Amino acid sequence: AGFFDKSTLVEPTYEELVVVWRNLPPKPRTKKNVIPPKFVYEAAEIFEIEHRLPQIPKPPPEPTPLPLEIRAFDDVPVANSPAVLPKTKLIFRPADAFVFDFISIISFIAVLGSVKFDSPRLDLVAAISVSSLLLRTFFRYSNKLARYDLLVKTFLTSKIAHRGPGAVKYATSEAASQRALRAALTHTWLLQRKMETKSGEEDNILTREGLVQEGINGVNELMPGDRNINIDLDAAFNDLEDLGLVIFGMSDQQLVYVCEERKVADTLKNKWGDMLDRKMSFSSLVGRRKQSL
Repeated sequence: AGFFDKSTLVEPTYEELVVVWRNLPPKPRTKKNVIPPKFVYEAAEIFEIEHRLPQIPKPPPEPTPLPLEIRAFDDVPVANSPAVLPKTKLIFRPADAFVFDFISIISFIAVLGSVKFDSPRLDLVAAISVSSLLLRTFFRYSNKLARYDLLVKTFLTSKIAHRGPGAVKYATSEAASQRALRAALTHTWLLQRKMETKSGEEDNILTREGLVQEGINGVNELMPGDRNINIDLDAAFNDLEDLGLVIFGMSDQQLVYVCEERKVADTLKNKWGDMLDRKMSFSSLVGRRKQSL
């Protein structure tokens, strides 16, 4: 390693970033009516003359919420991630636009000279210098703000991958792929766990609660890498049960059956066949709520 060796700097980057938001509805326009204070109405009720007072206006109805908006971005640096958020405001510090250059030095000297020496020439030079400095600073702010705005728009255009309905389809497809991968890994781990129990290495009863507690480490061991991922095994068990790949007891929630690997393809084909023949609705495979253990 030397001073002239090439180095590659890798900036932390989000491979995929999905932004979902909902804009606030516009505030309804209401006419401001001048009405007496509340204690006046309370006093009028005592003397039964409240009907002579103007009626209290009803509160305006709740505005209709606007639809959700969604966008998907690729390869967004972590430092630039706020730029993809909606309603991002551009913030400038004075140091971003002001440079202490030659004109600033002349203006500073001229102002000091006009204060110390009572000279009309120095006053004129100071006024011209300060005006030039203010004008230069104004145009520098404007140009940098315009360039920064253009840079943000170019960045968003280059990084955006999907928007609107396309982003919804993309997010749905990715979620389905992750769900299928989670179910496949969980099924593989359950097969190994079942084999350990049959071979006598483990003598305890496999219950749903126990498998949820110990399964996160077991499933993470099947994936490459050293980072552990928090997996919702309870939802994965629900998916495997809906597909007929595992069966838990109704009363004790004991693991009763795990489909063998060679029978998985036929079992899934039968499920798809039942859906095509309308013997089973597709809604039965969209997942169930997490069960309370």
